Amino acid sequence: MEINIKMLTGACHILRVNPGDTVASLKTRIQEKLGVSCDTQKLMFVNGQNTHLSDDSQPISRYGLHHGATVSLLVTQPVQVLLKDEAGKTTTYDIKPDETVSHFKSRVESRQGVPANQQRLIHESREMNEGKLSDYNVTAKSTIYLTFRLRGG
Repeated sequence: MEINIKMLTGACHILRVNPGDTVASLKTRIQEKLGVSCDTQKLMFVNGQNTHLSDDSQPISRYGLHHGATVSLLVTQPVQVLLKDEAGKTTTYDIKPDETVSHFKSRVESRQGVPANQQRLIHESREMNEGKLSDYNVTAKSTIYLTFRLRGG
């Protein structure tokens, strides 16, 4: 089947897909055809309700896409946040608006060497445990404080 990919600029592109294709494979096809990186794509099925194609593992048919359907493509840009550790060292991270806390902790672990299960991330006096960074009002130029869990026994 063919679906229309509509950009915010008004440009429209036709993609041939199968109903069983996943959202992730649709994003890959968009990346191949339009050069838009998969991790900056937000897809919305324009069906009177504007259904967000949020789960990359789901087939597009689950969202009701059909031949001739229009999917809006929003290209998101990463924003920068600051991570300040207990020693006062500040590190800059580029994040996506819908990045999860667990993914961010993994990135901190690989860059700072602090195991994710030992991290306490604090923003606006709230510890960030689960969900998305945006759930904790993390926006561009926010400062997140990294402290370590206390060992006890």
